[in-house]
Amino acid sequence: MSNKTVLERLLVEIDEYDKNRRDRDAFAQRVYESIEALEGIPYSVQQQCRDWQYKIETEGYFDEEGFESEIQEVIPKLKEWVNELIQAHS
Repeated sequence: MSNKTVLERLLVEIDEYDKNRRDRDAFAQRVYESIEALEGIPYSVQQQCRDWQYKIETEGYFDEEGFESEIQEVIPKLKEWVNELIQAHS
């Protein structure tokens, strides 16, 4: 499977998660696994992915506890990052 296909599928996963906000931890893991599956990407991209995974997980905890969450900002920025990866690594 090409990098572009993996990343396009990830964008679909992000949209699905954005609609229902269920299974946050599983979604964060799928994001990580999708990026890990890419071929020929620099280690820095994997590090950035771990940062995204952390942001997804922690924003969910803030939301559950009733604190102000930035999840509305995290998902659009994550999609933007994935689109940048499509341009750079496809």
